[in-house]
Amino acid sequence: MFILLIKTYFFATFILMIISKRILIFLAIAQALLSFLHFLIYELLQNFFPLAAQYKISSLIFLLILSFSFVFFSITSFNLDTFLLRWGYAISATGLVWGLYFLVLSSAALIVYMIFSFNLTMLGMIALGGSILLTLYGLINARTPQFTEITVKLPNLPAFWRNKIAVMASDLHFGQTLRAGTAKKIVRLINEQRPDIVFIPGDFYDGPRTNLNATAKEFKNLDAPLGIYFSSGNHEVIAGYEQCETAIANAGIKVLEDEKTEIEGLQIIGLAYMEETDTNVKERLKKINFDKNKPSILLKHVPNHLEPIAEAGINLQLSGHTHLGQVWPFKYLTAKMFKGYDYGFKKLRSLQIFTSSGIGTWGPPIRVFTKAELVKITFE
Repeated sequence: MFILLIKTYFFATFILMIISKRILIFLAIAQALLSFLHFLIYELLQNFFPLAAQYKISSLIFLLILSFSFVFFSITSFNLDTFLLRWGYAISATGLVWGLYFLVLSSAALIVYMIFSFNLTMLGMIALGGSILLTLYGLINARTPQFTEITVKLPNLPAFWRNKIAVMASDLHFGQTLRAGTAKKIVRLINEQRPDIVFIPGDFYDGPRTNLNATAKEFKNLDAPLGIYFSSGNHEVIAGYEQCETAIANAGIKVLEDEKTEIEGLQIIGLAYMEETDTNVKERLKKINFDKNKPSILLKHVPNHLEPIAEAGINLQLSGHTHLGQVWPFKYLTAKMFKGYDYGFKKLRSLQIFTSSGIGTWGPPIRVFTKAELVKITFE
């Protein structure tokens, strides 16, 4: 164990030496913010609980270490896949969510104290207990997948597709916290729906260097007679696109990157993840040269640049990426960022869009007031 810690230390030092200046600045800002938030937690604990005043130095040191842990484990576990680092990352990320809710509930407790003069320690206990319960709920909720069922009607859809079933699984994020066991569970859940076809619009992987084949190979057991189709997300770019594409393709999943395939008169189109503009999206769809007179489904990770997609004549777009904020209250941020297309079934003229909250998690292995979602699509 001691040797592993020494190796981890030197590896982290090496990584910091080769990280770009821009990323270092970002990490420095993030760390400063985390340190400040943990200092606020320290001050709140001191005010709420008189007993904490007897342990000022030790509690301050503990919270400062906690504030540095997330950045440390994020860096070291990105290229070094060990049990210790994976658990360190998961615990430190979970601590961020607990800290967020403790700050929110503590702020509410202080307002109640100033208005009603309730017992401050009792209010502190409520804030502490509430934040712990919310965090535990989030951990359980993230590991409890749910199906959302929608019915879709596409113009000129051949009779072959009537009542056929598709399952959409976005944002799986296999990596540090979600591994082969989770992949096996997801495959089992999808198979229970007896789908004819499966769509994966990006972020199959999370980004850190892990055994990419270990999770992908579980999808060889997925029973979808008409195939499994994938287009990349931003986390495939982080993980290394070529390695991800190879592992996914080896599992029998068809990779569609700025290309189309046609199955019984239905066009399945995939757009690769990249920096985009309306013009860029329009030109790429034009090069794919799909038939506007035939029904089409577009797999596009991010639900943006919808105007050129609607103008191009796509019938249905399947997206993910947003996680619906994953942890409350960030869903209000995603709603603003993606102009209301951050979740659910929406329309833009003749274009139908469904954005999923995804089944996996990024960062904290937690979902609070969002669901780990698989989508069952029935074609009318």
